[in-house]
Amino acid sequence: MFDRIRSLRTNWLCNTPVARWKRMSEGTPRWSAGRLTHAALGIAVERFANVPRKGGDTPYLSHLLAVSALVMEHGGDEIQTAAGLLHDVLEDTKIPAPELVELLQTRGVSHHEARAVVDIVEATTDGTLDAARDDQDWPARKRTYLGALRSKPRSHPALLVSLADKVHNIESTRDDVRSRSTIAFYDQPWFNAKAPEQKWYYQSLARIFREKLDGESKVARLLNRLESAVHEVFSGVPDTVKPELIERP
Repeated sequence: MFDRIRSLRTNWLCNTPVARWKRMSEGTPRWSAGRLTHAALGIAVERFANVPRKGGDTPYLSHLLAVSALVMEHGGDEIQTAAGLLHDVLEDTKIPAPELVELLQTRGVSHHEARAVVDIVEATTDGTLDAARDDQDWPARKRTYLGALRSKPRSHPALLVSLADKVHNIESTRDDVRSRSTIAFYDQPWFNAKAPEQKWYYQSLARIFREKLDGESKVARLLNRLESAVHEVFSGVPDTVKPELIERP
């Protein structure tokens, strides 16, 4: 009886909030943030400091931080996390890829690591700031992006960064459409495609990510979150996508 009481007491002491916090504080992370993380964060802050998210006043930096956090939380390494912070630099600023490599190097990052980060950023870029991005070129850009995703091997580091980006985007959209219809949401002027086209695109993304990453335990929850949000956002949207938008083999 005494041993039983002592065992119960020991288990209770080991599971108090203080004890749990002590165990957490004594643990070690998969990797430690170093010069690369500081450099990427600094560049992201500089380039997006005064940029809001579409249609509102939320700082765009919130998206970059959220994507990098999702990457970290689902098995990403420091290079992938840095790419998460910078994944929109080529797309939404006037910095070309070689200059981004140089910017990272001027902040103390090795050429090897800088090039690895920018390779991922290039792989997750959908058009550039100086290229046309409107309702006319939207279908071609999305087919290109989907085709590039499909061609990547399962081990490609850009897949996790892209998945994190799409999860944060569609979950943000889900939160917005709860107070209005999805049709009305995508009718806003800053979107280059209406709800049926967006449905085709996000359903295509979900299928490709499932094909590429299914069975990867670290990203299982992230895949489920993407599919759940896509279903919730587009469940009431008719399948009236134009024939020319259908994915090409």
